Amino acid sequence: MDVTIRRATPGDAQGVVDVFNSVIEEGGLTSMYPTLTAEQERAFIEGLGPRSACFVAEALDTIVGFQTIEPFAPWTRAMDHVAIMGTQVHKGFRRQGIGRLLAEASLAFAREQGFEKVVIYVRNGNAAARAFYRSLGFEPRGTLTRQVKIAGQYDDEVFMELFLEAAPERVAERPTAAVEKPAVKKEAVVAEGALAVNVRRAKRKDIPAIAAIIQRVRPGGARITTEEVQARLFEKGYWVAISRKAGGVAGWQAENLVTCIEDFYVYPVSYYPQVGGPLLETIENEARQLSCEVAIVFVDEGMPALVEEFFRAHGYERQTMDELHKIWREVASEIIGEGRFMMVKQLLERPIMRPL
Repeated sequence: MDVTIRRATPGDAQGVVDVFNSVIEEGGLTSMYPTLTAEQERAFIEGLGPRSACFVAEALDTIVGFQTIEPFAPWTRAMDHVAIMGTQVHKGFRRQGIGRLLAEASLAFAREQGFEKVVIYVRNGNAAARAFYRSLGFEPRGTLTRQVKIAGQYDDEVFMELFLEAAPERVAERPTAAVEKPAVKKEAVVAEGALAVNVRRAKRKDIPAIAAIIQRVRPGGARITTEEVQARLFEKGYWVAISRKAGGVAGWQAENLVTCIEDFYVYPVSYYPQVGGPLLETIENEARQLSCEVAIVFVDEGMPALVEEFFRAHGYERQTMDELHKIWREVASEIIGEGRFMMVKQLLERPIMRPL
């Protein structure tokens, strides 16, 4: 999904209000109450001062989230160094990294304006928001008891702060995997038909996007948390493929001359050929440099038929455990698990057929 982050204009008032009101109506997430009108939001945007900004996230030609950053206390010069920030993302577009993209824009703006610290208020009952801000580096500093009262229901409000000199301009990268890395180009841009695809090693900032892709494509729709994705990044090497229309992810590891590829997903699924092709080719090139004899892809049962067709088009054939060479079988048996099948491609014409 292509997401654009930009400064809001008065003409965005209705789109911003649609997001804001949807969050207010969910209940329990924000201290804003009651819902707003487009006229109120337009006046707010038009009244933003030189050290204030509202950034919107646009996807599918629709505003799906926004973030504001303003001086914390404009009535006193003693707090000119402190900003206050707030974030709202439409329910249907959460856990896809949109809030983090907005934060990158807002925090960059804060630095440009000379702010040293950013403060937020979060409802205590909104655990997801508190976790999100902590992932950005915010730390809780206190709680105001029964600070919010909506429809007779109370909630506490938590103060959190972030010192900008201690926060990286972008989230620090996380090492990818305990797999020996050959000397390969770290990034490659591949023009697949009319679609430019950027393939690179996954970074920590990619975790929300990786979780969103896996959750949207994997059969059954079981939720995967960012913590689970982060743990996987420590276990194996991950690559991501990025284009303006789709995204892809794949995790792999090499053991005893066998390359095992898991979590190979492309969203939307119809872009498997355009986005999955460069992603798969990148992993195979690394596997060959490690002298791997074979590549085994572990595919979830229930995936659309075009996924198996995609791998067949790249030389993979569906095989059972009994059909594998003994050494390959030993490696695959530790990974296969339930609800998956294997597709196999021999990478070397003359297999070495021995453990490393």
